[in-house]
Amino acid sequence: MSRRPLRIYLQSLLVLSPLPFGSLGGVWEPLCFLLFALFAFFAFWGPQAEFKFLYQRPLRFLAIVFFALLAWQLLPLPIFLLKWLSPGVPRVLGSISGSLPAFHALSLIPAESLLALARFLVYALFFIALLRLDWDKNDIFILFGTAVVSGVAQTLFALLKLGQGNGKFFLFFMPDTHAPEFLRGTIYNPDHFAFYLELLFPIALGLLFAHLHVFDPGQSLREKILHIADDRRIILLFLAPIVLAAGIYLTGCRSGIAVLILSILFFAQMSVYLRVNFSARHHLRLLFILATLLAVFVGVQSTLNKFLTGNYKEISRIDYWANALAMFRDFPLFGTGLGTFKYAYFLYGRETGFVNHAHNEYVETLADMGGLAAVAFFALLGILAFSLLRMWIVRRHPEVKPMVLGVLTALFAALFHSFFDFSLRVPANAFLFIVLFALGLKLVTHRRDFSNEKK
Repeated sequence: MSRRPLRIYLQSLLVLSPLPFGSLGGVWEPLCFLLFALFAFFAFWGPQAEFKFLYQRPLRFLAIVFFALLAWQLLPLPIFLLKWLSPGVPRVLGSISGSLPAFHALSLIPAESLLALARFLVYALFFIALLRLDWDKNDIFILFGTAVVSGVAQTLFALLKLGQGNGKFFLFFMPDTHAPEFLRGTIYNPDHFAFYLELLFPIALGLLFAHLHVFDPGQSLREKILHIADDRRIILLFLAPIVLAAGIYLTGCRSGIAVLILSILFFAQMSVYLRVNFSARHHLRLLFILATLLAVFVGVQSTLNKFLTGNYKEISRIDYWANALAMFRDFPLFGTGLGTFKYAYFLYGRETGFVNHAHNEYVETLADMGGLAAVAFFALLGILAFSLLRMWIVRRHPEVKPMVLGVLTALFAALFHSFFDFSLRVPANAFLFIVLFALGLKLVTHRRDFSNEKK
């Protein structure tokens, strides 16, 4: 398949994935994974471009170790070996059935771990397919623009529902069980919708500054002003981050409002690396500091009031973390099995309801993957992010520089928000995160080869 149909296919997925396909579970979740897996399949038959970036050997090694450890969780092992490798597994099996089988996997529920491993493989193949496709700069900017337009449309749709007092999720799919004053678009949970907008807000900022060309050293101030005046898209590019920021605030998500403020600060501080003169650099920083102060004034007051008065729903979130860490202590090396957290948690939690997630990506990853796979996974993501940062620092392209800064800020937002929620367990958010990460790596290497630099 040629590049243009693949780009249109990916644009369609960026628009469709926040719909029930990627946020409701049931039949919609596997359908979402199938659509992205098909994209990866077609992409491997499309125009390929060899992608070289920093730290390829350690990244390849970590990826092999990570997937090998997840596969190791599924292998049936003799019970005597299981008692030595993961004593918690035979203890749990014995307490449930009263006897031990001759063989069992390291995962408490191998079938669930197999499904979770299949999802991870789709994520990995999709990421690799994005890196190997022969995208040019215009393709990448169009994809970023599509994602931002989708986010703005989601926010406007949510505002329309809020104004009409609509009591149905996505108009007709299911009843509204969340407080009606919170914004959530077509993603069922307001906190997960806030995460979705948090990823897109810095991308909108990156698009704005890339189109302003204020960092282009080859133009005079007059030429830059005339360029801005002639570009009809500038007004829309100014409005997009404002709409997305308003949407984050109206979700009522405490961590989302905090991430919005921190993202503005991060973007402002990292902008010192942009190719501007000393005076303009300080004016730019002042602009973002003023925007941050406004966000603090508007958003943090209500957030602090919720914390100080105890007027919030997730009163047992710290208990989730403590119980998940107790799971990790009992299954330190290999975990309870990928995707088994919600089944193993009942052995530790005292909640009356069913707890699906730890509301902390890091703690939940330690609990169900185990320490070895978690270290490999976090190291893999960390090296990829560091390589993106290192390549970005040395770039001087007036469009690439601010756009990749938006990607870096989106990664920072996801990193921080994941301490307080499990939004990356929602396929729509996970695939958007992967798209931004992969396209950021492609864009930062635009017309530059980093493969010969220090590994």
